[in-house]
Amino acid sequence: MLPGVFSPLGILASLLVLGALVLATLFQLKRRQRAAWEAFAKAHGLAIAERRMEVQGRYQGRPLLLATGKRGAGGKKRHTVTVLRLDLEGALPADLLLEHERPEDKVPGAATPREESLGDAELDSAFQVEGLAPEARPVLLDPGVRQRLLGLKGHRRVSIKGGWLQVEQRGVPASTAALETLLRAPHDLARAVTGAAPAPPASNAADAPLHAEAPLDEELPGSEHA
Repeated sequence: MLPGVFSPLGILASLLVLGALVLATLFQLKRRQRAAWEAFAKAHGLAIAERRMEVQGRYQGRPLLLATGKRGAGGKKRHTVTVLRLDLEGALPADLLLEHERPEDKVPGAATPREESLGDAELDSAFQVEGLAPEARPVLLDPGVRQRLLGLKGHRRVSIKGGWLQVEQRGVPASTAALETLLRAPHDLARAVTGAAPAPPASNAADAPLHAEAPLDEELPGSEHA
Protein backbone atom coordinates (compact mmCIF):
# COMPACT_ATOMS: atom_id res chain seq x y z
CA MET A 1 0.00 0.00 0.00
CA LEU A 2 1.39 3.40 -0.94
CA PRO A 3 1.95 5.62 2.10
CA GLY A 4 0.53 8.77 0.49
CA VAL A 5 -2.77 7.32 -0.64
CA PHE A 6 -4.63 8.19 2.55
CA SER A 7 -2.86 11.47 3.20
CA PRO A 8 -4.99 14.65 2.98
CA LEU A 9 -3.41 15.50 -0.39
CA GLY A 10 -3.98 11.97 -1.66
CA ILE A 11 -7.66 12.05 -0.66
CA LEU A 12 -8.10 15.48 -2.25
CA ALA A 13 -6.48 14.32 -5.48
CA SER A 14 -8.75 11.26 -5.57
CA LEU A 15 -11.84 13.41 -5.05
CA LEU A 16 -10.77 15.78 -7.83
CA VAL A 17 -10.25 12.87 -10.23
CA LEU A 18 -13.63 11.39 -9.27
CA GLY A 19 -15.34 14.77 -9.75
CA ALA A 20 -13.74 15.20 -13.16
CA LEU A 21 -14.95 11.74 -14.23
CA VAL A 22 -18.48 12.51 -13.06
CA LEU A 23 -18.51 15.83 -14.95
CA ALA A 24 -17.19 14.18 -18.10
CA THR A 25 -19.86 11.48 -17.89
CA LEU A 26 -22.61 14.07 -17.44
CA PHE A 27 -21.26 16.11 -20.35
CA GLN A 28 -21.32 13.08 -22.63
CA LEU A 29 -24.86 12.23 -21.51
CA LYS A 30 -26.04 15.78 -22.27
CA ARG A 31 -24.48 15.55 -25.73
CA ARG A 32 -26.23 12.23 -26.43
CA GLN A 33 -29.54 13.65 -25.24
CA ARG A 34 -29.21 16.75 -27.39
CA ALA A 35 -28.19 14.73 -30.46
CA ALA A 36 -31.15 12.38 -29.98
CA TRP A 37 -33.64 15.25 -29.65
CA GLU A 38 -32.22 16.98 -32.71
CA ALA A 39 -32.42 13.77 -34.76
CA PHE A 40 -35.98 13.16 -33.58
CA ALA A 41 -37.03 16.72 -34.48
CA LYS A 42 -35.43 16.48 -37.92
CA ALA A 43 -37.04 13.11 -38.65
CA HIS A 44 -40.53 14.51 -37.96
CA GLY A 45 -40.13 18.05 -39.31
CA LEU A 46 -40.31 19.60 -35.83
CA ALA A 47 -38.56 22.69 -34.49
CA ILE A 48 -36.06 22.44 -31.63
CA ALA A 49 -35.07 25.35 -29.39
CA GLU A 50 -31.47 26.47 -29.70
CA ARG A 51 -30.57 26.71 -26.01
CA ARG A 52 -32.99 24.38 -24.25
CA MET A 53 -34.45 20.92 -24.61
CA GLU A 54 -37.76 21.83 -26.24
CA VAL A 55 -39.29 20.47 -29.43
CA GLN A 56 -42.57 21.62 -30.94
CA GLY A 57 -44.53 21.42 -34.15
CA ARG A 58 -46.94 18.95 -35.72
CA TYR A 59 -46.27 15.30 -35.06
CA GLN A 60 -48.24 13.19 -37.51
CA GLY A 61 -50.54 16.19 -38.01
CA ARG A 62 -51.15 16.83 -34.30
CA PRO A 63 -49.71 19.85 -32.41
CA LEU A 64 -47.04 18.66 -29.99
CA LEU A 65 -44.78 20.17 -27.35
CA LEU A 66 -41.94 18.13 -25.84
CA ALA A 67 -39.67 19.69 -23.22
CA THR A 68 -37.78 19.12 -19.99
CA GLY A 69 -38.47 20.71 -16.64
CA LYS A 70 -37.53 20.58 -12.97
CA ARG A 71 -39.79 19.16 -10.29
CA GLY A 72 -39.43 18.89 -6.54
CA ALA A 73 -38.88 21.26 -3.65
CA GLY A 74 -35.10 21.18 -3.78
CA GLY A 75 -32.09 19.16 -2.70
CA LYS A 76 -32.26 15.42 -3.33
CA LYS A 77 -35.98 15.64 -4.10
CA ARG A 78 -35.44 17.96 -7.06
CA HIS A 79 -35.24 16.10 -10.35
CA THR A 80 -35.61 16.50 -14.10
CA VAL A 81 -38.68 15.34 -15.98
CA THR A 82 -39.62 15.14 -19.63
CA VAL A 83 -43.02 16.65 -20.38
CA LEU A 84 -45.06 15.73 -23.45
CA ARG A 85 -48.14 17.67 -24.54
CA LEU A 86 -50.50 16.74 -27.35
CA ASP A 87 -53.45 18.79 -28.59
CA LEU A 88 -56.76 16.93 -28.33
CA GLU A 89 -58.18 19.19 -31.04
CA GLY A 90 -61.33 20.17 -29.17
CA ALA A 91 -62.48 16.59 -28.59
CA LEU A 92 -62.91 17.29 -24.85
CA PRO A 93 -64.19 20.47 -23.16
CA ALA A 94 -61.47 22.90 -22.10
CA ASP A 95 -62.91 22.97 -18.55
CA LEU A 96 -62.32 19.25 -18.05
CA LEU A 97 -59.53 18.34 -15.63
CA LEU A 98 -58.51 14.70 -15.48
CA GLU A 99 -55.28 13.69 -13.74
CA HIS A 100 -53.32 10.74 -12.44
CA GLU A 101 -50.29 10.87 -10.19
CA ARG A 102 -48.29 7.99 -8.82
CA PRO A 103 -48.46 7.85 -4.98
CA GLU A 104 -44.70 8.25 -4.58
CA ASP A 105 -44.79 11.50 -6.58
CA LYS A 106 -47.63 13.16 -4.72
CA VAL A 107 -46.85 16.48 -3.07
CA PRO A 108 -47.29 16.38 0.73
CA GLY A 109 -50.49 18.17 1.68
CA ALA A 110 -51.98 17.85 -1.82
CA ALA A 111 -55.71 18.26 -2.28
CA THR A 112 -57.99 15.39 -1.34
CA PRO A 113 -59.68 13.33 -4.07
CA ARG A 114 -62.45 15.15 -5.89
CA GLU A 115 -66.10 14.24 -5.64
CA GLU A 116 -66.82 13.86 -9.36
CA SER A 117 -66.49 10.41 -10.91
CA LEU A 118 -66.75 8.72 -14.27
CA GLY A 119 -68.78 5.78 -13.00
CA ASP A 120 -66.08 3.27 -13.92
CA ALA A 121 -64.45 1.74 -10.83
CA GLU A 122 -61.01 1.19 -12.40
CA LEU A 123 -60.81 4.63 -13.98
CA ASP A 124 -62.11 6.35 -10.84
CA SER A 125 -59.48 4.62 -8.69
CA ALA A 126 -56.70 5.79 -11.03
CA PHE A 127 -57.85 9.29 -12.02
CA GLN A 128 -59.27 12.36 -10.35
CA VAL A 129 -61.73 14.43 -12.36
CA GLU A 130 -63.24 17.91 -12.30
CA GLY A 131 -65.52 19.73 -14.71
CA LEU A 132 -66.97 16.54 -16.15
CA ALA A 133 -69.43 17.83 -18.74
CA PRO A 134 -72.07 15.37 -20.04
CA GLU A 135 -70.48 15.26 -23.49
CA ALA A 136 -67.08 14.29 -22.03
CA ARG A 137 -68.21 11.17 -20.18
CA PRO A 138 -68.96 8.94 -23.24
CA VAL A 139 -65.64 9.95 -24.83
CA LEU A 140 -63.65 8.98 -21.73
CA LEU A 141 -65.63 5.75 -21.29
CA ASP A 142 -65.17 4.72 -24.92
CA PRO A 143 -63.46 1.28 -24.77
CA GLY A 144 -60.46 2.41 -26.80
CA VAL A 145 -59.98 5.58 -24.76
CA ARG A 146 -60.52 3.78 -21.45
CA GLN A 147 -57.95 1.10 -22.31
CA ARG A 148 -55.33 3.65 -23.33
CA LEU A 149 -55.95 5.87 -20.31
CA LEU A 150 -55.36 2.95 -17.99
CA GLY A 151 -52.27 2.05 -20.00
CA LEU A 152 -50.66 5.36 -19.01
CA LYS A 153 -50.82 4.69 -15.25
CA GLY A 154 -47.13 3.82 -15.16
CA HIS A 155 -46.11 7.37 -16.04
CA ARG A 156 -45.14 9.80 -13.32
CA ARG A 157 -48.12 12.02 -14.05
CA VAL A 158 -50.86 12.13 -16.66
CA SER A 159 -53.38 14.92 -17.08
CA ILE A 160 -55.91 16.41 -19.45
CA LYS A 161 -56.47 20.13 -19.06
CA GLY A 162 -57.49 22.92 -21.41
CA GLY A 163 -57.95 20.46 -24.27
CA TRP A 164 -54.37 19.15 -24.01
CA LEU A 165 -53.03 15.78 -22.92
CA GLN A 166 -49.91 16.06 -20.76
CA VAL A 167 -47.68 13.15 -19.77
CA GLU A 168 -44.57 13.34 -17.59
CA GLN A 169 -41.79 10.87 -17.00
CA ARG A 170 -38.67 11.14 -14.88
CA GLY A 171 -35.38 11.66 -16.66
CA VAL A 172 -34.51 12.71 -20.21
CA PRO A 173 -34.56 10.27 -23.16
CA ALA A 174 -31.10 9.94 -24.72
CA SER A 175 -32.02 8.11 -27.94
CA THR A 176 -34.51 8.57 -30.74
CA ALA A 177 -35.94 5.13 -29.93
CA ALA A 178 -36.66 6.24 -26.35
CA LEU A 179 -38.37 9.40 -27.62
CA GLU A 180 -40.51 7.41 -30.04
CA THR A 181 -41.45 5.06 -27.19
CA LEU A 182 -42.40 8.00 -24.96
CA LEU A 183 -44.75 9.35 -27.64
CA ARG A 184 -46.35 6.11 -28.77
CA ALA A 185 -48.92 5.44 -26.04
CA PRO A 186 -49.94 9.10 -25.43
CA HIS A 187 -50.31 9.68 -29.17
CA ASP A 188 -52.48 6.57 -29.47
CA LEU A 189 -54.63 7.92 -26.63
CA ALA A 190 -54.94 11.32 -28.30
CA ARG A 191 -56.05 9.68 -31.55
CA ALA A 192 -58.55 7.52 -29.68
CA VAL A 193 -60.00 10.58 -27.92
CA THR A 194 -60.46 12.55 -31.12
CA GLY A 195 -61.84 9.46 -32.83
CA ALA A 196 -64.42 8.95 -30.06
CA ALA A 197 -65.60 12.57 -30.16
CA PRO A 198 -69.07 13.04 -31.66
CA ALA A 199 -67.90 15.21 -34.57
CA PRO A 200 -64.57 16.04 -36.22
CA PRO A 201 -63.27 18.86 -34.01
CA ALA A 202 -61.27 21.91 -35.01
CA SER A 203 -57.81 22.28 -33.47
CA ASN A 204 -57.66 24.67 -30.53
CA ALA A 205 -54.13 25.67 -31.44
CA ALA A 206 -54.50 26.70 -35.07
CA ASP A 207 -53.91 30.40 -34.46
CA ALA A 208 -51.75 30.33 -31.33
CA PRO A 209 -48.34 29.09 -30.22
CA LEU A 210 -48.40 25.53 -28.93
CA HIS A 211 -47.99 26.50 -25.29
CA ALA A 212 -49.58 29.95 -25.30
CA GLU A 213 -52.34 29.03 -22.88
CA ALA A 214 -50.32 26.85 -20.52
CA PRO A 215 -46.55 27.40 -20.58
CA LEU A 216 -44.36 24.80 -18.92
CA ASP A 217 -43.46 27.01 -15.96
CA GLU A 218 -47.08 27.56 -14.95
CA GLU A 219 -48.72 25.39 -12.33
CA LEU A 220 -50.45 22.59 -14.20
CA PRO A 221 -52.23 19.38 -13.31
CA GLY A 222 -49.50 16.85 -12.85
CA SER A 223 -46.75 19.40 -12.27
CA GLU A 224 -45.29 21.05 -9.24
CA HIS A 225 -43.82 24.49 -9.20
CA ALA A 226 -40.45 24.49 -7.51
